[in-house]
Amino acid sequence: EAFGVSADAKFVSGDNSAGLNYTMSEPNLMPFHRKVALDTDIRVVIYNGDTDPGLNSFLAEWWVNGLNLAKKERWRPWTLDGKKEVVGYVTTYEGDLQFVTIRGSGHMVPQMKPKAAYEMLRSFLANEPLKTFKV
Repeated sequence: EAFGVSADAKFVSGDNSAGLNYTMSEPNLMPFHRKVALDTDIRVVIYNGDTDPGLNSFLAEWWVNGLNLAKKERWRPWTLDGKKEVVGYVTTYEGDLQFVTIRGSGHMVPQMKPKAAYEMLRSFLANEPLKTFKV
């Protein structure tokens, strides 16, 4: 009551949305993203902070996996320098689509993890793979 929320209010989280009656108001863009990946030369990076409370990385990964693209490179850690600290994970799919997570970042990746955001964008624009963690 202190927040003005009704005592019988129902909440859902980013799970399987059991009990959520959601009606899409916009078209599903998954077919568009799949077509871009398979039928064009456009490279795509989809990234997510792994502590984002609004759109968590598990939901984002689930969405990307829903595109049904073959994996070219399995989920692996990436670093800023190739040897010291894991800053996230990357999976590469057919059609030059990458799903990248940034470790310890919330929704505003460039603000929360600027070095990782910079390296991700720099690597993408240079068409270079994110640096692999080496023990």
